Amino acid sequence: MTSQQINNDNTSDKNDLYINNISPGDQEIKNITLKNQVKKIQSAYRNYKNRNKSNPVLITDINNNNIINQTLSHESKEEENEENKIINEPDPNYIGGHDSRGYREGFGIQSLPSGDRIRGIFTNDKLTGWGIFEHRGGDIFKGEYKDNITNGYGEYSKENGAIYYGYWNNDMQIGIGYELWNDSSSYKGEYSEGKKSGIGSYIWQDGTNYMGEWNNNNIEGFGIYKYIDGRQYIGQWKNNQMHGYGEFIWVEGKKYIGFYKNDKKEGFGIYYWPNDRFFVGFWKEGKQNGVGKFIKDDASKFGVWKNGKREKWFDDEEEFMEELKKENAKYIFLFKSDINKLKKYMDLDDNSEEESEYYSNKDFKNVKDLNNKDEQSEEEEEEEV
Repeated sequence: MTSQQINNDNTSDKNDLYINNISPGDQEIKNITLKNQVKKIQSAYRNYKNRNKSNPVLITDINNNNIINQTLSHESKEEENEENKIINEPDPNYIGGHDSRGYREGFGIQSLPSGDRIRGIFTNDKLTGWGIFEHRGGDIFKGEYKDNITNGYGEYSKENGAIYYGYWNNDMQIGIGYELWNDSSSYKGEYSEGKKSGIGSYIWQDGTNYMGEWNNNNIEGFGIYKYIDGRQYIGQWKNNQMHGYGEFIWVEGKKYIGFYKNDKKEGFGIYYWPNDRFFVGFWKEGKQNGVGKFIKDDASKFGVWKNGKREKWFDDEEEFMEELKKENAKYIFLFKSDINKLKKYMDLDDNSEEESEYYSNKDFKNVKDLNNKDEQSEEEEEEEV
């Protein structure tokens, strides 16, 4: 994986989110649509024009923003309260209602010097309620505002075809949202302060997908990554890379359970080949490195590897154990496991009706806590035993 593939509590709501693969037509987003809201704005605008036919005010041609008529006038009134005075002169770039102070009030259309345009409901001179913001470059936001800031549900469509459906707070995406890009990639999940954070599902253009935790737009925490060729990784992530404790499964039946660092096997791990061979030992930068044990059926050998190549065999198990104690004695119980136990540890014993020891064996469940180290290499050496 690369950085382009682009720490939260695992509450039941979050789990439900990615298990059910929420979409704009489901759950919280199911009944939310802007069509009716846009119709309300358009209806309010039509009513506004009809109401003022007999007493024309600033009317704008929506298609070209040209001012057609400019007959709006105000009568100055002396008031004891300074706030109640008319303090705003009519803005030739605004069409809509005003209050007694000249502030924008009710439905209105505001053209900005930048070339952007706003249509919506104003309160106390600020866009508050449903509104449509049309950017000069072609981007459009349709949704809820509060004091000129996006706040609530809204849809943001970009000129390049990308679109976001979801919730906003202080002009930033927050809560549940759905994002779709013009190459058909998509993200469904949680946002915080405008970034993907929490539980979410991302599908790339080629069908590769990730489902799990995010932090500041990065894959980080626990998650499942599925490749289009059938491979998958289930485990911990950091900064978009496999990092921590996890499992990698190949289509042809190979499987690795152990530790990763920066997308490569590093630390203690167990590797299985479909012909019932195991390597139990240590890894560095994706290759066997350090003491290890090869097992086939009831036969086993102990040795030392460096950069994926075996340097020597030990004469006996006792000599190996002495060397292991120098490197990492806390894994001794796994080196002493026979092939049947290792199969259960790795969920390879399909004939067992009992709960897999991978989940029930206390020692193995805590292996990830033993390691101090906070793309798969295909160079694993398979020895003849």
